[in-house]
Amino acid sequence: MAIFISLASFAAPVQSKLSITVVGNKDVEIVVDNNRYQSNDNSVVINSLQPGSHNVKVFSLKRNQRRNVWGNNSQLIYSSNVYVRPGYFVGITIDRNGRATFNETAIRNDRRNNDRDDRYNDRNDRYDRRNDDDNYSRRPVTEQSFSSIVQTLRREYSENSRLVLARQIIDRNYFTSEQVKYMMQLFSFENNRVEIAKLAYRYTTDQRNYFVVYDALSYSNSKEQLADYIRRAN
Repeated sequence: MAIFISLASFAAPVQSKLSITVVGNKDVEIVVDNNRYQSNDNSVVINSLQPGSHNVKVFSLKRNQRRNVWGNNSQLIYSSNVYVRPGYFVGITIDRNGRATFNETAIRNDRRNNDRDDRYNDRNDRYDRRNDDDNYSRRPVTEQSFSSIVQTLRREYSENSRLVLARQIIDRNYFTSEQVKYMMQLFSFENNRVEIAKLAYRYTTDQRNYFVVYDALSYSNSKEQLADYIRRAN
């Protein structure tokens, strides 16, 4: 029995969570993956969430509208796809103008504290993988997975939201230089392309070919900025 309990505790996965809070006194309806949520304090927490991309929409309701009725008087004030990593809590705060800020925190699992005190350090661990291929698998995402990532990013109408989502995706996967270049081209602003190139460098499996990403940059000072970053990273 003791062995069974021990094995069951070890196998229990860390769940992902999503929190959505809308600032202001408006009555709102929150929709996640076509599931509707209502709350008196304009805040919803979804526990035991499957990791991956989730569609989040927030509707403003008129004061005289019954909160349990989906009517024609609702107005869409926020819509975005949010990527939630396995074992992470993602908090979204939406202001009165429909602008969103994101906060991502690793969910602590006390049963695994002996192996990892803080999952935030996982980013540093993965950064060291380039020097320790025997202990870590450095395989880039498949073309099918990358195609899904591209479609998810393209569905973001706001470039700022797209950048937030790209940060989350890059931090969790490995890519080829060509894939990084393609991701950069999904952004219109030069500074965002530079940021993607910087973020993805440590998660690129063929860093010797990283020169190809410079083709996605338009200005010489951007290329110099990236080159300086790579020199310091090495």
